[in-house]
Order: sequence, then C-alpha cells, then structure tokens
Amino acid sequence: MEITSVSATNVGTESWGEFVEFPLVTVMSGYEEYRNAEGENPQARRKWMGPVGDVVVEVETDAGITGVGQGNWATGAISTIVDETLSKLVVGEDPREREKLWDQMYRATIPFGRKGAAVEAISAVDLALWDIAGKEADKPVYELLGGPVEEEIDCYASNLHPVDHETLEREAIEYAEAGFETMKLRFRHGPEAGRSGMKENEKIVETVRDAVGDDLAIAGDAYMGWSVRYAKEMTQRLEPYDMAWVEEPVIPDDIDGYAAVRDAAPMPISGGEHEFTRWGHEELLERGAVDILQPDVHRCGGLTELLKIDALASTHDVPVIPHTGTNPHLHFIAASTNAPMAEYFPIPEWYQKRQGEKDSTYADAIYANPPQAEDGTLSLPEGTGLSAELNREALEHFAVEP
Repeated sequence: MEITSVSATNVGTESWGEFVEFPLVTVMSGYEEYRNAEGENPQARRKWMGPVGDVVVEVETDAGITGVGQGNWATGAISTIVDETLSKLVVGEDPREREKLWDQMYRATIPFGRKGAAVEAISAVDLALWDIAGKEADKPVYELLGGPVEEEIDCYASNLHPVDHETLEREAIEYAEAGFETMKLRFRHGPEAGRSGMKENEKIVETVRDAVGDDLAIAGDAYMGWSVRYAKEMTQRLEPYDMAWVEEPVIPDDIDGYAAVRDAAPMPISGGEHEFTRWGHEELLERGAVDILQPDVHRCGGLTELLKIDALASTHDVPVIPHTGTNPHLHFIAASTNAPMAEYFPIPEWYQKRQGEKDSTYADAIYANPPQAEDGTLSLPEGTGLSAELNREALEHFAVEP
C-alpha cells in the first residue's frame, strides 16, 4: 500500500460556538483588552483564538483507503506545514510504517518545530495513518493497541462556565442527575482581579459543591491564567472543597512554578495539554510538576507519541487523562491501563434552549459520529479505524480559506 496524496482543510473557530466567548480566566487575562469580564467584550478571545481552530488532514492511498486526522489551534500554520513539508515526506511511502514516518516528520521539522504548530501537524498526519491501519485491518484502533481494558469508558462533564451562579448551579445539578461522578468548572479570575477575584473564584467552587454535595468530584481549570504566588494562595483557599484537581495553574514553560504550586497545593495539580512530544512530558514528570498528565493527541505528536507519553507516565505512577474526549482519545483510553477517564463536553440545557436546537454540538460539529455519554460513561468507539467519519456538510460550512 502506498500513500498517494495528503490534503488539509482549515476549520474556523465558529465551529466551537459561543463557548469561545464565555467568561473565564485565560492565559491572556493579564491584559485588559483581552479580558471577558462580565461578558462585556465577547469578541476579545476570538482575536487570539482564531480564525482557524482545527485542521482536518486526509491521507489517501492506492488501496482506496483514506485516513482522517486532526490537529488544532495553530491558526492555519498546520495546513501550511502539511502541504509544504510533511506531504512531501509521506507521499509514495507505506502508511503502515508509522514509526519511521513519525521520526522523519519530526526530524525534518526540527529547524522550525519541536513544539507548537509543527508537532500539531505531525499529530494530524499520524492520526490519519492510524485510521488507515484500523480500516485496513477492519478493526477499531483500540483493538490494534491490545484490545479494550474495560467495556466502557468513564468520563467527566467538562463545561460549567461561570456565566452566573444560578445557571452554574442548575448545570452542575443537571450533570449530577445525568450520572457524571466528576465534573470540571472554569475559574473566572486571575491576579489581575485581586482579592475580590479570589473570593469570586471560591464562590464558583462553593456553588458547585453545594449543588452536587460531597460525594461527587469537582475539578477546576485556570487555563494558564494564574501566577505561582496567586496559585499557591488560591489553592489554599479552595482546600475545604476537596477538589479532584486544579488544572494548568501557570504557563506551561514555568515547570519550576508548576512544581512549586504542586508542593504547596492541598489538591492534585494537572497539566500537559499545551506540552509536546515525549520529551516535553518527560520533563513534567521528572521534575515533579504534575499529579495528573493531560496530553492532547491532536497536539502532542499523535497516537504514536501519546503511547510513549503514557508509558513514561505509568513509570512515574502518574495517570493520564487526555485533554478533550475526541474519538482518537477514546481509542487510546480504551486500551490503556493508566488512563482512568475521558473528558466529555455535554451541551448544557440552558445553551440548547439558547440555540434552539438540542442536537447541536460545537467542538464535534465536523464529525458525523461524536461520542455521546450515558450515565457518566461512554461506549467503546464504533466502526473501524479511529471512528473519524467526517460530516462533509459541516466541514464545508466551517472551512476557512488558508
């Protein structure tokens, strides 16, 4: 079998819906013009989050098998790298030689890569190669990885944007009633909001804890928007709420800061969604920066690299809970003994009513078969390959010209 062509389609952040605009602390919150305080500037985040949010890569072969992969976040740079560099390396090659092709793609992009867009582009091509492998074998990819560890996949509800306390409370109760045993909220403020912001962050956690009681687990995401000093104090304030973890308290390059926060925090600290390759994640592990590792298969180097990252994490007794619950992540989790749960983005009832279409999604809009949770669990992915059947109509609708 031989690869005959590689193509990339840019997908705009419009496919993510209004969630891009909702209030939460972010890595850019230190700058007033990029804050979304009280929803006053809903377009602020789109200035640095777009216009391209995802890139869909399709790898065609002379056997009539097409693999689908996805990289995200790099505002169109991924598609340029795929077109100008990676396609030249893989066209004419055997798609089953994934280790060789990964190494060649990585080495060829070292002068401008090692992290960021280049590795995200490699991720997309690598996932397409795994998709081809599963389709050729007429098996789901998790079977190629050794078969499922469990018959279903636990997942946590990951939305809980702090639009207001009453809505937050209703949404938390909704997830608890739907069978989720873990849920993740977003903090609203960082150091720029001072002590009043700390009080509001604590109130967000208190609201959710009061809504769901003591038996369910609550995590919180700071999305790189805190400083080390702020994170230390904030996590101490949150100790009474028995949090499952606090996610990405500081920027990913401040590994010493991560370790300092982890040493001081009374709850686990997680991170890794903005880290790349086995080498980047190994540093997090070796330096004791995280209790939970959260790589993203669409960013870290694809499934070929995620398997290596998982092996490293297991030697440190650090669980892997990947960022986002896409089908490729579910195939990985299904076959891993070190990945206890998946992230899942239920669409809140209040958002469905606001949109007027209950069957709408945002992050999964470009796929025909997005995962659907029931009683806090996900079924094993169906179909061959990575279960990445595209919704062609949606893909065309959300496509952005390079």
